[in-house]
Amino acid sequence: MVTEYVQRATCRRLHVLHSMCSKMHFNQCTQFDLNYVKKKTRVKFLRRNERQEMLIAAPLDLSFKKATTMNELANKRPQAVRTGKIPLRTAADRFVTCSLWLSNNSLTSMFGFENLAQKLLDDPSHLSWLDLSFNEIEQIADDITHFPNLKIFYLHGNNISDINDVVKLKKLSTLKSLTLHGNPIENLPYYRGYIVHILPQLTTLDFSAVLSTERKKAAPAGFYKIIYGST
Repeated sequence: MVTEYVQRATCRRLHVLHSMCSKMHFNQCTQFDLNYVKKKTRVKFLRRNERQEMLIAAPLDLSFKKATTMNELANKRPQAVRTGKIPLRTAADRFVTCSLWLSNNSLTSMFGFENLAQKLLDDPSHLSWLDLSFNEIEQIADDITHFPNLKIFYLHGNNISDINDVVKLKKLSTLKSLTLHGNPIENLPYYRGYIVHILPQLTTLDFSAVLSTERKKAAPAGFYKIIYGST
């Protein structure tokens, strides 16, 4: 039986993984479901070898693969240059991880993402960090809501222009960090105000903390008309 003290200590150790696996805000990544990771990797709680423990659930990195579709990524080899380690695989050849990095490809659509997640991840419902930054994506897929534990979603450097795409994320109650800068949507008047009001669950937007003063401000002019089509 793992004591409460060991559980807290392990959480702290896993949290350190965030700073090791990315140069940009990896400390925002969700702590992994410890019972899930322990079960799938068959690794006991390690008290001395902290490095091994922190790397048992490294992100799956398929960035810089020149892929134009999600289907192409299913056949690409993961890399460990940024993460330090490729996630462990199950007997079914799926990766045990909660983080999926697909940045810096040439994706124009999220079509097929759910199928990709099912092919690659041992349990897609545990996905907590999705990085789709620096692609050419124009819309947020409706099936993004099929990932209820998503906490970090990077979409900066894409071609999203419709504020109503962001409304699709309202159902993701666990979503804490979102990036959309570098998209045409960023040029909308009151862009940040819109996002903060649409997604009150956010704590960070475009790598900048959402302040309490922003939450308290009245909705931007025309907010309800644009978002809900009301007057």
